[in-house]
Amino acid sequence: MIQFIERHPQLLSLGMVLIFIMALLWLIQHLLIRYGKRALALVSRADLWLREHLARLPMMVRLQRRYPALFGFIAERFARGHFSGLILTVSTLLNIYILALFAGLVEDVVSADSIVTTDLFVSQHMSVLRESGIIDFFILITSSGSTPVTCLIILLTAILCMMLRQPYIIIGLLISTIGSTAFTFINKMVFQRARPIDILLQEHTYSFPSGHATISIALYGFLAYMMIRFSQSFVRQVRILSLALLLFLLIGLSRIVLNEHYLSDVIGGFLVGSLWLIIAISIMEWLTARSKINWHVSWSAHQRYMVWFSVVAVLIAIFVYANIYQFPLLT
Repeated sequence: MIQFIERHPQLLSLGMVLIFIMALLWLIQHLLIRYGKRALALVSRADLWLREHLARLPMMVRLQRRYPALFGFIAERFARGHFSGLILTVSTLLNIYILALFAGLVEDVVSADSIVTTDLFVSQHMSVLRESGIIDFFILITSSGSTPVTCLIILLTAILCMMLRQPYIIIGLLISTIGSTAFTFINKMVFQRARPIDILLQEHTYSFPSGHATISIALYGFLAYMMIRFSQSFVRQVRILSLALLLFLLIGLSRIVLNEHYLSDVIGGFLVGSLWLIIAISIMEWLTARSKINWHVSWSAHQRYMVWFSVVAVLIAIFVYANIYQFPLLT
């Protein structure tokens, strides 16, 4: 065992990363299932207390009397119970923060900051894994973010939404996927960053940001949002979120292990996907508030069969795509 570790330190590092990710996600899931509802109730009570306390402060009372319109506008932005209040405020602030992070990442990449040194270091270590058996696993993972597979998922999801008579959900699905894909393509054309030298599977597009990392958040994140919204069980919702996070990280990690992208490319893709996912979710919540979407539908047997058919079809498509298109590139 010691000799194996000495000969394959990169495999040990990768294994430690995978173990850490799975352990962390399990811990988060366990804590959310056990304490999540109580924590949310505590936050809600604290929010109500803070609102009441602030409203009674003499300074706030004077401001309200002096600037009633401005005070009313600000208070409305933090009001709960409707989309244009706290929900819109939080989503807007999140997107501003994500854009700021993306702008900072772009600046570091363009100016060849320390993150570029980290990119090269990670890429050189991953190139040693070219001959290891773990490559086959990550090719299957990365195939789940390929264009044919994602198009199939979008088509099957749209059909399912029509069967559920919830066509407005398709709007969010298309905004999240098409918007993020277009944004990623534009950034690739603008920055024109070359892919790593030791790329394992040849690609014909530029490197920054990673399209697979983007679509992992934009598409699979939206699917997780749908499942969470349709589910009435808090435990099931937490487990869906945990599985989605694991899938995001595995797809992103696959692009690094296969040397298709640098680490910063994947981080940039995650940020772009998150940006468009939040936009799509915000629109879904707005449509829900306008009674355009009903998440409390009764699932018929045919609709449940359609879900399982879609899952099986996607898994087959991933396997076929990997074996017909990806694995031959290794030879």
